Amino acid sequence: MGLTLDSLVTHAQQLPQIPVAAISAYHQHTPAMCAAVDAALSRREDINTLVGNNPLQVMYDNHKHHAAFMSSVFSTANYELLARTLPWVYQVYSNKKFLFDYFPYELEAWIDAVRSNLTPEAAENICTVYRWMLSRHEDLVTLASGTDYSTQPPLDPQWLTQKNNFLNVLLEGDHREAVRLSEIMVRSSGDLEDFYLNIVQPCMYEIGILWERGFISVAQEHLASSIVSRVLAGVSMVDISTEPLKNRAVITAAPDEFHETGAWMVSDMLEHDGWQVRYLGANTPAEDLIQMLKSFHPHLLALSVTMPFNLYKAQEVIRSIKSESGLKDIYIVVGGNAFSQSKDLWRTTGADAWAANIHDLRNITARFDRA
Repeated sequence: MGLTLDSLVTHAQQLPQIPVAAISAYHQHTPAMCAAVDAALSRREDINTLVGNNPLQVMYDNHKHHAAFMSSVFSTANYELLARTLPWVYQVYSNKKFLFDYFPYELEAWIDAVRSNLTPEAAENICTVYRWMLSRHEDLVTLASGTDYSTQPPLDPQWLTQKNNFLNVLLEGDHREAVRLSEIMVRSSGDLEDFYLNIVQPCMYEIGILWERGFISVAQEHLASSIVSRVLAGVSMVDISTEPLKNRAVITAAPDEFHETGAWMVSDMLEHDGWQVRYLGANTPAEDLIQMLKSFHPHLLALSVTMPFNLYKAQEVIRSIKSESGLKDIYIVVGGNAFSQSKDLWRTTGADAWAANIHDLRNITARFDRA
């Protein structure tokens, strides 16, 4: 039997858990290590070839995201997340014209940076994982070359034509037509959940896939996202509940998380269900979020995490909330694409529940209506 992603996961799960002190040291020295890796690779004469003649800033951003992702892996001890994400990373960067040969050089530079910035004991713990990644390079190339990791949830066939029409409008950048189509679809279905689950969510998945494969630019992805934001701003004000507002919720993306469409849709649905909602948007600093929780006293906090490298920040902010005596009773739900690679990953954040989509969240919030 050939190499499979599941066999890579099985192999990764044999890696040792990293001591807390080593994890803390890695996170603390991340800026210095990133700078060292940036410098080491920038000095290479062949660096422009290795990064596919992309601006070097793309590589620098990759190093920053890599460090944040590895902090998430170490702190959750979730090596399934590591094994399932690595082939996807290889694939995405290959689509951006990076050579596969870039990755061994990058990993070797990280090993040198870890050894230079951490104590020998901490460095050895961390480097065990880096050496494993380096040893699996050829396997990762094979998996990245032979499998499509850009998957999305199945779509109800009756919505397929409307979804494709809306997607084409987003790609054309026609916000007026997008607004017109959205109003027609919401009126015809009579339910925002249908529109969000069957049109907006799959379209945003596909926009992300097109970007990953190099078929659209960052500017085109941003344009599509901004049009969706304008659409949400219009349809979200339709038929908001006039019932007495009893339950309170705070909805936000995790610190350093700039994808907010999912959180916005969650906020809309709860408002339509009669909740008092404070929607904070993208990249809410932990300290400001905690102050909002203390002043608003919500029953529920919904925290969105799209990118795996932001899981560590989500874990940190949840830990901070749980440590505050006045906030212990807040029910914390996490969601977002970052949790799709491992069914139990959400548990490692310290959250109380996970919602894969709006429908799941509504099932969770129903418990408050019965209380």
